[in-house]
Amino acid sequence: MWNSTNPNQLKGEKEKGSKEKVSKVRGGLAVKHLKISEAQKVYELYDFKEEIGHGSFGVVVLATEKASNKSWAVKIVHKNIAGASKLTEVDREIKILKTVNHPNIIYLDRVYESPKKIYMILELCPRELYAVWMDRKPFSEKMSKKVILQLADAVSYLHKTDIVHRDIKMENILLADNPADASDECFIKLTDFGLSIVKSGVGIQSLMSEYCGTVVYMPPEILAMKTYSELCDVWAIGVIMFMMLYGKYPFMDKTEEKIRAKICHDEPDYKDSGVGKEAVELLKDILKKNPVQRITASQIKENPWLSNKQHKRKEQNIVDMMKQFATESSPTGPRVRGLSILSEGLIQDSSTRLNQQKYVKRNESSHKTQEKKR
Repeated sequence: MWNSTNPNQLKGEKEKGSKEKVSKVRGGLAVKHLKISEAQKVYELYDFKEEIGHGSFGVVVLATEKASNKSWAVKIVHKNIAGASKLTEVDREIKILKTVNHPNIIYLDRVYESPKKIYMILELCPRELYAVWMDRKPFSEKMSKKVILQLADAVSYLHKTDIVHRDIKMENILLADNPADASDECFIKLTDFGLSIVKSGVGIQSLMSEYCGTVVYMPPEILAMKTYSELCDVWAIGVIMFMMLYGKYPFMDKTEEKIRAKICHDEPDYKDSGVGKEAVELLKDILKKNPVQRITASQIKENPWLSNKQHKRKEQNIVDMMKQFATESSPTGPRVRGLSILSEGLIQDSSTRLNQQKYVKRNESSHKTQEKKR
């Protein structure tokens, strides 16, 4: 597990004029959340420089910590401008970043909160993946592999801790300096957890229904206003992978309404002699419109295009989902109802639902047909 140690995290004393609230331990180190009476306290500790980003209710500023001379990206949120809804997102992001610990997820050092502003001290990442993509698209398969492997690993880590990002997109992936390899141009950091959520409940009770995200990265089940699982993040990985390899969005049109329709009903154009067969097959497994047929983030990591390990059968994800939703042993209980809701209720009308036996049989038959074609 990755740890980022620095002098501030190892300090035991409180800053003057502040009240300290320590989060859950993250990799042996705690994230401090300090309540301060006035913003001037922060300016006494950091030398603020130019603005490096901005949003509707705040800015991101480059700052140097005076004690260590270390550079940070400071996200400053204006409470009175943000409003209750956005402040909820900020609070959610802070809580999640306090607990996660992964080399490809943005690192939160500490938080200062005054009556009017919130200061999030984040690791500095000099580049944005989207900007690099716009300048160099399409990416080579080698570069694309590096990014997707790291992204899948970060998302797999989140899902294992019941965190769903819900707004994965190129604009929310930053590029940082790799401490282990100075020549690495593809060391990514997943950021912006404002729409993220920690799942609660088990089985079908863990499904989400809130409509959120960025349309061109959203899966059919969310656009159809149905319940959805963490596999919404996997779809977004597929969109990003397609963009890198093909230099364009997999689903694009002149209006948002037409984009939604394409995502729900059309298939991407995979015809490009420059993209290898294994990459195309992986994309097809990720961009499955039925989420039950979609592979998981962990399975993406194991794919032959990214690793040397043997590829899992496509049907394995269905089995995994059945196990996840098995809350009792009865073959007609929540186990079957959960699979039915996921496999068909997300996309199709409830009147067309099939029972588990027919569904699995149909998928086995489809899989065999696809294998013959290959």
